[in-house]
Amino acid sequence: MTSLPPDIPPQFAALPTQSTDRWPGVIGTITILFGVAGVLQGCCGMSSSLFAQSLLVPLVSAMPQAAEMLAAQQAVGEKFKWMNAGLSLLSMLVAVMLLVGGSRLIGRRASSVPLLRTWAIAKLVLALIVAGAGWVVFESQIESMRAEQGANGPAASAGAMRVFGAFGVAVNLFWQWALPIFMLVWFSRNPIRSAVARWN
Repeated sequence: MTSLPPDIPPQFAALPTQSTDRWPGVIGTITILFGVAGVLQGCCGMSSSLFAQSLLVPLVSAMPQAAEMLAAQQAVGEKFKWMNAGLSLLSMLVAVMLLVGGSRLIGRRASSVPLLRTWAIAKLVLALIVAGAGWVVFESQIESMRAEQGANGPAASAGAMRVFGAFGVAVNLFWQWALPIFMLVWFSRNPIRSAVARWN
């Protein structure tokens, strides 16, 4: 004689089971950390763009031998002050989006996925814009240095600086794109989409 397990009553069979997936907590924590860091970086970027030029004034009087170089840096910073401040503000707003999305992901809210996808696309575009703006500022600094030192001096060194600058821009762009690309790929996987479909 074999004993069969009792049938599950229909009213309980329809109840959802508790998910044991750990990835929402892991990825959510990572996104929150990156979001907090992005907000702080945006605040610091805005502050330095708006107020850093005033700090160069006492340096010019304290270091007269470097007065011309500091004055050139001050002129470049003043030229791009509002552009840098605006990009820092945009970066901070995008970081807030990541922070909210990470919090919802930890709570296993289905609304976290479209929010994080939107953040990923916005971050990809913003990183490209910031890289281009940074290169414009970098070129302006090189031209300012060449004008300061004379046309015969830093032609070769300016070329080397451009090579190192391009390498730095490429590495930074790769770093900025890593998490957004991961997010887009991760949330496009069928198992992840099936798990998210069971959330609220």
